[in-house]
Parts: sequence; structure tokens; C-alpha cells
Amino acid sequence: MSQMPDSGRALDDLRNRIDAIDARIHASLMERAQAEAGIAAASVSAGGTAALFHPEREADMMRQMVERHEGDLPLVTVEHLWRDIICACTNLQSQAAVHLDGSAELIDMLDLARFYFGFSVELVPGSDAVDVVGAVAASKGDLGLVALTDRAEIPWWRELGEAGALVRARLPFLVLDERPADLPALVLAQADGLVETADIAVYDARWTDLLPGKLMDQGIEVLSFFRSASGVDALIAISADVTEEDVYKACAAAGAEPNVLRRVGGYAAPIDGNGDPDETFEPEGDAGLVKEGVLK
Repeated sequence: MSQMPDSGRALDDLRNRIDAIDARIHASLMERAQAEAGIAAASVSAGGTAALFHPEREADMMRQMVERHEGDLPLVTVEHLWRDIICACTNLQSQAAVHLDGSAELIDMLDLARFYFGFSVELVPGSDAVDVVGAVAASKGDLGLVALTDRAEIPWWRELGEAGALVRARLPFLVLDERPADLPALVLAQADGLVETADIAVYDARWTDLLPGKLMDQGIEVLSFFRSASGVDALIAISADVTEEDVYKACAAAGAEPNVLRRVGGYAAPIDGNGDPDETFEPEGDAGLVKEGVLK
């Protein structure tokens, strides 16, 4: 009983410390919003536009956050808070909307969109992925969210292109076991030409025959495919360090060159949050190509 007064004072000290931390966090959030407004104003003055989404910069910031994170606070909680803060700040200037793929479960798409883009961004359900591509291409800064399925109902990626919507990010970016908002998806946005700084390049590839069966052996991932009587369409991903000529060679080594190969975007390599936190985060390289002797 004699220790109660000391324990009470210790609790009061901890509560006061938390109040002080909360005040600093709040002040930092307001300061961040002001800095974001300054960036947006400078961009507009330079002839650009205020944008909701900066995928390469945000991916780099997320990697730094993961590398410095420690303690018991779940990493996915920090990810969500950070995403909500950054989107709330940028949306003050951009007022962009996110168009949702209606072919996926709406509740899953809403969870994903709210997790990554927060509650301050307008969400617009679409009928399907083609509808989302069209909405993004016709907008001035809107984003699209398309669910990734192994086998697509339509080859929606045929509508992607430099003059319209491109693949700009892949979700989830932080891969964790049993995480919330884990629906695989791609973020679409407009860009001034193809972005050369992405880790992973994405291509629209088409074959008049079957899909080559050994693409993964060549370091090529099939994100989605569509089979029809005239052949097969595929949305494929490979290290952006690999040239288009060598992508053709890799496909040939896997079974057949595509009749059409068109780059339609790229994204930052996702972080494996289940691995060693001391490891650096690097995209999958062209090890498969080198192993098979395609790249010299």
C-alpha cells in the first residue's frame, strides 16, 4: 500500500509524456500539411499540377520506414497511418478521385482503397476494369484500382497506353502474412510518358498460340492472362533493367516470342515484410535470364 503514491505519480508522469508526444505529433502533422501545400503550389507555378499519387517517392519513403521500424507496434498499423496522412495532405490540393474495378467484390475494393488512400479521397465504383482505365484516361489526376486475378474476364490492359492510363503501382506494397487489405491489385494513373525509374516494367504481351509455359524460369511473372479462340493475352512483369529486345528473347527461350509486346507501365518492387528486417529491399533482377543464358 505504501507504494501506491509513487505508482500514481509514475502513471501521471507517463500520461503527461504521452500528452506531450501527442502534441508534437499534431504539430508535425500540421507542419507537414503546410509543406505539402508549398510543394503543390510550386508545382502549379512551374506549369504542373497538384497530384495525389507519387508512387516512386512514396515507395522509397516506405522502404525507409520499414528499415527504421522497431518495437511492438505492428508495421501494418504504421503503414496505414502513414498512407492516410500522406493522402489527406495531398488531397487538400489535388481533389482527385479513385475509380474502383466493379468486377471484384466491392467490400474488398473499398477496404483496399480506404487502407491506401484514406477517407478523404472520393471513391467511384466502376462497372469493370475497362471502365476504370477509361475513367483514368479521361481525368486530370484521378487514379484507378484494378483487382489482379490470374485469369481475367477481359484483356483490359489492351486499353492502357502512354496517352492515357498506365500501371503505376502494385498492391499490397508491403507483403505480410495475414495482413488487412490484402487484395492483389494494380494502381493506374496518367503519366507524362513511360516512367523509367520503376523497378518492375509491365507489358501487354499477346500470342496467337498458347502462353509459353516457362516464363517464370526466365524471370517473367504473368500478372494476369486472357485466353480466346485467337490466342492468349497476358499482362507480364519483369525487371525494368531488362531491355524490350531481351524480353522478346526471354519469351522465345520460354517457348515463343509474342506477336505483340507493348510496355504499359511499371511499379516499385513490393517489400517482403516477412523477411529479415536487416535485408535491403531490391527488386527481383534478371537472374533467371542470366541462368538460362539469354542475357550475356
